[in-house]
Amino acid sequence: MFTFIDQCRKITAFHWLYWATRMGMGITFILSGIRKLPGIEFTILPVTNPVGAFFHAMHETGLYWNFIGYFQIAIGFLIFSNRFRVLAGLLMMPVTVNIFLVSVALHMRGTPIITAMMLLGNIFLLLWHYENYLPVVKRSIFVQVKKAGTEH
Repeated sequence: MFTFIDQCRKITAFHWLYWATRMGMGITFILSGIRKLPGIEFTILPVTNPVGAFFHAMHETGLYWNFIGYFQIAIGFLIFSNRFRVLAGLLMMPVTVNIFLVSVALHMRGTPIITAMMLLGNIFLLLWHYENYLPVVKRSIFVQVKKAGTEH
């Protein structure tokens, strides 16, 4: 699988897709984060609508809602930086998964398709930088295998 990813990384079209995904995710995270800053409602849907009720309840949490917004803005800026782009991809994943799950759980028309594309984009960014995560995974697996061997 990793040789396939390495081959794809040699193709110019995939480089363009990588940059477009990275920039698109960054802009999306920044704009979405701004919508969660103090005093800004995320949606204009009434609380009688399940989506409106959910986002109104999230907005009413105050500090937690603002934290999500600031976190998204920070990740959005980190993805633009060459130094932190790998970390940003990792930090994006739980946020992207939650956005997708909320859109599915609340039966938002059309939104699960968009959020699924965001999730796939995030997975694409993680796969693009797979070699950065291998040392952590290899070490973790090695430690588990070594512990399992010493328990006998």
